[in-house]
Amino acid sequence: MLDALWTLLTNSLPGRTLIAYLLVVSIPAILPFVFLKLVGLRGLKTLLSYESHHTFMHDIDPRLKVLYPVTVGVLSIFLNWDWVFFLLALTCVPWIMLRPSRQRVKLLLTMAIVPALTNVWSQGLYHTSSHHLLVAFPWTVSWTGTPGLSWYGLQYGLQETGRLMVSVFSSLLLIMTTTPSDIVWALRKFGMPQRVGLSVSVALRYLPQMFERLNTLMQAIKVRGYDFSKPQKWYYFKQWADFFYRMLRLMPMLAVPLLIGSLGQVSILATVADARAFNVQTKRGTYRARRLTRQDRMAWAYYALMVAAVMVVVVSGVGIRNGFH
Repeated sequence: MLDALWTLLTNSLPGRTLIAYLLVVSIPAILPFVFLKLVGLRGLKTLLSYESHHTFMHDIDPRLKVLYPVTVGVLSIFLNWDWVFFLLALTCVPWIMLRPSRQRVKLLLTMAIVPALTNVWSQGLYHTSSHHLLVAFPWTVSWTGTPGLSWYGLQYGLQETGRLMVSVFSSLLLIMTTTPSDIVWALRKFGMPQRVGLSVSVALRYLPQMFERLNTLMQAIKVRGYDFSKPQKWYYFKQWADFFYRMLRLMPMLAVPLLIGSLGQVSILATVADARAFNVQTKRGTYRARRLTRQDRMAWAYYALMVAAVMVVVVSGVGIRNGFH
């Protein structure tokens, strides 16, 4: 029975069209729900906020931690897909030294893997080669711009995923182990304008608060009787259609209060900056002075060895990305 049904689906135009649409739509539709289910708004707030601890990574010079994600992100561009994952393994070493909690590790992996899978799938559909199609789509689907699911695209997406995860791991390490004031201080030491420091400080401070306000709004809407319930069974198609309709109606209920609240906070911030004569003086002094410690020397040595190892791989041509030869 199942063999006959599968044969009917794979050999008929309606059946092939149904399978193709499921491949195109299912993964991009499921992964965001998986991400919100595993991470949630509170998880995003946790990952995007500073965690106060006295660990090896917290005590490192902020200048190195600011330079670190920029450097590894640039280095990942020159590496092919297998050596990118070697660089990813090197970026995991600071996390091992940080020793985050099991809950943080779960949030970190979900934050990195779910968008990575979305990128792999999208590249498999739209970065295609007609000679490497795993599934060829009929004309009823190929008009959307993808002839099918490509093995070449999946491999290219895996390569881009390695670069994405390198950037995510290194950037989240900076955010979780460095206070906004330390990041601003490091940027000033690099000679960046004051506006850059203010922008970074505002983003690091208000982004976690935005997720907290969004969670509060959702709870308030729920208390006022809005229905967030999902169908119990996957085959309740009418209930699923009603659920998606309710979620679409929810968007303006959340977006408008968030926008109004954000504009009010921006106005207050601008008033405070004007009252304190922000950017009147081009050169800003500081009483803070930092001396290199033993932890700093060890971290700088690891950073230099990592950069040197990647440069050797690139210059020798062993792991250089195609197109940079």
